[in-house]
Amino acid sequence: MALKYKDVEKQAAAEAEYKGPWGEIIPTEQKHLRLVRDVHGVEECWSYSYETLMRCVFKKSEPQEIEILAGGDTITIRGYGLERFLEALEKRWLVRVEKRMVRFAALELNGCCVTEIKIEPSRS
Repeated sequence: MALKYKDVEKQAAAEAEYKGPWGEIIPTEQKHLRLVRDVHGVEECWSYSYETLMRCVFKKSEPQEIEILAGGDTITIRGYGLERFLEALEKRWLVRVEKRMVRFAALELNGCCVTEIKIEPSRS
């Protein structure tokens, strides 16, 4: 009985490290990726089906940058500790990416912080 409890406790701890003010990763395949950003005081939620994600480019600069081409739209995510998004994107585990106002990115839990989400819609 004690072994089962330890396994559940270990799983809960592992899942807890996948959530933060930067977003959420669930270690099972997802259908959609949601981007949450603040535009002039109004919260916008953009949702993309994983089927529309065509390309992902990671730029290891300061700040780091991930550029995603999704259904003709270009999505740019800037911040720190964004390496954790790469495997999650490839496995379709990334559920939500959120930009929040943070004064000191280095103080964020798990060292991950999203400072900007820029979306350039396609010109159809």
